[in-house]
Amino acid sequence: MPYDLRCMGISEEIMRALDYSSDIVVYTTVRGTIKYVNQRFVEKYGYTQREIKGKNPSVLNTGYHDVEFYENLWNTISHGETWNGVFRNKTKDGRLIWEKACINPVKYNGGEIVGYLAVKSDITKEIEMDAQHMEEHLFMEELFANAPVGIAICEPILDDNKELKDLLVIKANPTAGSIVGRLGLVGLTLNVILPGANTNKQRLKMMLQRKFSFEAHLEELGKHLRFRSFPFGQDHLCVFFYDVSHYKSTISALATSEERYFKLVEDAPALISRFDADGLLSYVNNQYCKVYGADQDELLGQNFLSRIPDNERDKVWNAIQKLTPEQAFSELEYRIETDSGETRWLHRLDRALLDADGKIFEYQSVGMDFTSIKRTEEALIRNRNHLDAIVNNSIVGIAVVDPDGQFSMVNSRMVEMFGYLSKDDLCTKTYLDVTHPTFVEASREKVNQLFKGEIDQYNMEEQYLRKNGEVFWGDIRVSTLRGTDGKVNQVVGMLTDISKRKLYEQELTKSEAKLKELNSTKDKLFSIIAHDVKNPFNAILGFSTLLRNNLEHYTEEQIKDFVGRILSASENVYKLLDDLLIWAKSQLGQMQVNSQYFRLISLFAESFESFGPLAENKNIELIDDVDSKLVVYADVDMLRFVVRNLIHNAIKFTKDGGKVECKSNVLNEEVVLSVKDTGIGIRPERLKVIFDVGEFMATSGTSDEKGTGLGLHLAKEMIETNGGRIEVKSEVGIGTEFLIYLPLNKE
Repeated sequence: MPYDLRCMGISEEIMRALDYSSDIVVYTTVRGTIKYVNQRFVEKYGYTQREIKGKNPSVLNTGYHDVEFYENLWNTISHGETWNGVFRNKTKDGRLIWEKACINPVKYNGGEIVGYLAVKSDITKEIEMDAQHMEEHLFMEELFANAPVGIAICEPILDDNKELKDLLVIKANPTAGSIVGRLGLVGLTLNVILPGANTNKQRLKMMLQRKFSFEAHLEELGKHLRFRSFPFGQDHLCVFFYDVSHYKSTISALATSEERYFKLVEDAPALISRFDADGLLSYVNNQYCKVYGADQDELLGQNFLSRIPDNERDKVWNAIQKLTPEQAFSELEYRIETDSGETRWLHRLDRALLDADGKIFEYQSVGMDFTSIKRTEEALIRNRNHLDAIVNNSIVGIAVVDPDGQFSMVNSRMVEMFGYLSKDDLCTKTYLDVTHPTFVEASREKVNQLFKGEIDQYNMEEQYLRKNGEVFWGDIRVSTLRGTDGKVNQVVGMLTDISKRKLYEQELTKSEAKLKELNSTKDKLFSIIAHDVKNPFNAILGFSTLLRNNLEHYTEEQIKDFVGRILSASENVYKLLDDLLIWAKSQLGQMQVNSQYFRLISLFAESFESFGPLAENKNIELIDDVDSKLVVYADVDMLRFVVRNLIHNAIKFTKDGGKVECKSNVLNEEVVLSVKDTGIGIRPERLKVIFDVGEFMATSGTSDEKGTGLGLHLAKEMIETNGGRIEVKSEVGIGTEFLIYLPLNKE
């Protein structure tokens, strides 16, 4: 037993009790020299009794407390008073310990202070847990405040009959107020904030019972909002909502189709409904209400099986229960009885709707009343994917990144978005590992600015890489997370996959280009009908009328001349109408390739025989240098049309005394056909648009032969349909050569 404590009258039994105490006990002299520590001190601090005795308690000092702290302590105990407080000390091996201490002066011989006795308890775990709780609280508050979607926490309002009346907002983030155009949402009801959202009692009740999603157009705000809610705690509800107006405007063309779709759904002769896993109806259309003789409010929330006869109910429900994500459809016929007692037969198609995780969350049914309409079919069904809530229920991917760029936390949506197996799998990566190389430098610069405190947040659209290498577009909103010291120690990112929006924008751009092309084609068609079809008929009608009225007054030569003109005009208009019919088929997608093996020489021989008289009239030499053994695999009718058009054009644009030469050869696994003339040639500006039906205007041949440009357009389309290509070379005054390239079939 130490001499000091014996002098104080402390017995050996008390000393042993102090050694076994769960508290740390330290006794010092009036000068602060340690004279005694109990066994608990030795265990906590790692010093032996011999090592610590004679030392000053300052060896435990961490520098955390300032001079004023220790002066206050000393003044208290040196004046004979008890001091209570908290220390942050360090052990022999440098570990930090938080202690709650009570230091009492030890008085002896009539009140003289002979030393100080400190009794301390280790509260390190409590301090660390409080700090962790505070950090988690700050993190969740930061997520809540900076979420790009509106978040409102609500509690139910009951009327005098204890029935659900409305939902009262008890907490809301700034984004929520921004979306609905109101400041201070707390204290307002959901129907006041969102008067156009149709949050009737039935819907409010369903929202409080299960996860629920819906979309509404608020006319007073001029916005489309998307809602998702889930209950939590004791009668509390969390509602997420965000503005999808921009998304709606971006796909305005699709929105029109969707509006027509929903109108069709409402007015369709089919019975369309949606219901959950318990069979409770969440949607019915007008025809459903009409067949069952009930209004929508009466049916919603009711089990759809209640209106199916007992002998049919098991068959219908068993078919639905067998649906899986892999086998999501079932089809059957059954009989119902309406409220009026009428028996009707229905054909039913049920489909399981899958959420973003591929799990069944709801069912949709399309039923056809074929009692009177047996052949009417309705198959317009859309699958609406729903996004998760914040963190594990978030509709956006959320990730926390440390200063090294490493993911320290990700939610399920983020893992799913990047195609990883688990959160741990994704957390082995940095944010730069999943960023597309094109955007790596921009992302690194922005994140560095966040950690330096130069900016508090940023928002941008960029591309990312899934685990399998697939590229997708995302809208990322990143903000800072600060520790208790006010420094940025992490950043949180909220990522939304906008690949579909980008795809829709591209599709709309393509559609616009296609519409312009069709409009130009329409103008060309009307121009041809107005001029090129009309003019030949004027000649035919005019000369026919002259022959009918004055035949006896004309000589034989005059009559032959008139008949020749009528024949020429008829041939022109026949060819034009033939081209127009073929062109119309191509525009309607009715041109089908029927490939076969045939010798090319036969097509050129036919064309030379057909256009021989035309060439003779202009004293044009036709040269056939096509390999008689050369065989191709293509549509013979399409190639015949192409060859005839090219030879006819060559004769038409070649002056009297010229020549038209046709050749063939095999080059680089391709059959090359050449139709070359010594005609007037084509100017460079026309050469660029010669195959474009919307740009290339009609021209006349050297003997005033008429043409529309349709033939060349169709020739190009037919050659490409057969897997080939067509090119043209021309020099004004020298001639023109058309080259056809077809794939060589070695068989």
